[in-house]
Amino acid sequence: MPFQITVHAQDRILEVVYPPQVTAEDLSEYLTEVKKAITSLGGEWSALVDQSQLRVMPGDVVSAMASLNAFAQLRGMVRSARVVVDPPSGLQAWRMTKRAMLTIPTRTFETRGEALAWLKDPDAD
Repeated sequence: MPFQITVHAQDRILEVVYPPQVTAEDLSEYLTEVKKAITSLGGEWSALVDQSQLRVMPGDVVSAMASLNAFAQLRGMVRSARVVVDPPSGLQAWRMTKRAMLTIPTRTFETRGEALAWLKDPDAD
């Protein structure tokens, strides 16, 4: 599966790294696997999503990710950080967040380190 999913149990962070391109098969497999990971976390947790390799997110992927984010929030996601490399990618991440109607703190960052620091410090809002 081109998506990389890592659960950092100690920090209660679910980390996902997107591939440069997403096929329908990749997306289907990812949705199945990440929902398992989300369900296994139980309680409150944060998401770190590295979208830096994926420059343009196709419309079907945006829709699927918006639904997934709504699912995640209902199952304990309390913060969401996205790593993007340019303003258009950041705008795309913002649109997906709005489409999911998330009510939790969400931010975009240029580096994984900055995103992790924000997730680990709940007072960083």
